[in-house]
Amino acid sequence: MRSAALALLAGAALGTFDRHADAAPRTSSLAWVRMPGAEACVDARTLALAVERRLGRVAFVPPTLAEVAIEGRIERSQEASVWRATIRLFGAGGAAIGSRELEADQVDCRAIDEQLELVIALLIDPDASLVPPGGPAASAGGGAPGAGAPVRLVQLPPRVTGAPALAVCPPAPAASSAPWRVGGAVAAVGGLGLVPGPASVGLGVRVHVAPPRGPGFALGGALWASPVVSEVPGSPAFSLAHGTLSVCPLETARGGTALSGCIGAMLGSLRVEGPALPSRFRHERLVVDLNLDTRVRQRFVGPLFGAVGLGIAVPTVRDVYFYTDAAGARHNVFQASPVAAILDLGLGLELP
Repeated sequence: MRSAALALLAGAALGTFDRHADAAPRTSSLAWVRMPGAEACVDARTLALAVERRLGRVAFVPPTLAEVAIEGRIERSQEASVWRATIRLFGAGGAAIGSRELEADQVDCRAIDEQLELVIALLIDPDASLVPPGGPAASAGGGAPGAGAPVRLVQLPPRVTGAPALAVCPPAPAASSAPWRVGGAVAAVGGLGLVPGPASVGLGVRVHVAPPRGPGFALGGALWASPVVSEVPGSPAFSLAHGTLSVCPLETARGGTALSGCIGAMLGSLRVEGPALPSRFRHERLVVDLNLDTRVRQRFVGPLFGAVGLGIAVPTVRDVYFYTDAAGARHNVFQASPVAAILDLGLGLELP
């Protein structure tokens, strides 16, 4: 009675086809896969032979000669003791006719064998016998282990018709194809502690490269104005030019806004000149600073963006600039700050 009820339910759910009494038996092909962890379940040959014994004839032919194609698989679900078999039926031209699931809450996956052969037999021939060869007694005495286990027939969501028979499994998601972002900007820069005076200004350029994944990179430079220390004899003037190379482990973008955090090194030259006679002189020193900055870029129209950045620079060497008066006393003129601050406001283009 349980097998009969299951067969009636499977036949109603999977649908039947109007066939004339004298129509030739329908031929089918069978593709059966045991997923990882289900190697001990029924194999394709054993399942096919069991279905043909129930039908009393040869039912399976190569896919190129079959009227319908049956594709199925068996696997262990997330619940350790539940086995799930999925069966799909395709008609001529690969049109999807139906798909169903059978579940057995048993340790042994062979408990689902009888239900599998019954459902597949009904897919091939809706008029197939509900009782396997040998009668009910044979089925009860020598059937697959666990044949009395409760089995649930679960309806899957409908499939779109017209799909090719080989497109049973959904395609793997495409790999991320986010483009590289490359941009450049010109900026006005201001700083504290880089050259003498309460604040200094300059002009900078910056190029950034942001790959789809992983850290970005930035290359830039700046030329700072020359503040004159007028209270010192000879009125020395200071100027600073440097280039910066940074790696940006923080690089994220959402919509038209991008945020980056970079760490790198500044390499440049600090020059001091005394143009007035009789103390005319010129001195130049190499500057190597470590820098850390964060920056926000905002797209405006097309590739045009504005940027604001805030950073700090830490000098590796802090040279002292001084002069000695007529009495031999030393007077310090300038020494770089232990930590200098830099602010920049820029406008640039970024592609794509």
